[in-house]
Amino acid sequence: MIEFVYGSKGSGKTKKMIDMANTALETCEGDIIFLNDRDKYRVKVDTKIRFTNLEEFGIVGTDQLFGFISGVIAENYDVKIVFIDNTLRLINYQSSEDICKIVQKIQQLTEKHDIKFVLSLSCEKEELPECVTKLI
Repeated sequence: MIEFVYGSKGSGKTKKMIDMANTALETCEGDIIFLNDRDKYRVKVDTKIRFTNLEEFGIVGTDQLFGFISGVIAENYDVKIVFIDNTLRLINYQSSEDICKIVQKIQQLTEKHDIKFVLSLSCEKEELPECVTKLI
């Protein structure tokens, strides 16, 4: 399952995702991962959640992001939810094809490993590509 949190810059997407992650601890029967490219949110995410600042690892682009996520899952089969904040910035967004590429790859992981993904996208609903709107 893939869920999306979207809206314009400054609309509270990151706060909402942090709240979602912290709340998920109450019911999740596995590990939760929170991926971001800024360290300033680390203190707001519960310490039981694995927070990773992808900037520390030089992760940029769809293939690198997917490779990183795949590695985390391969290392830890207990991962049940992955939050990816600032997805467009992490994939170095150039066109809607970039979003569709990462969504397609994440769908494969979801189906194969029964992991829920929550992605934040800095755009309005009418700007979302079809590959996203059909999953909403």
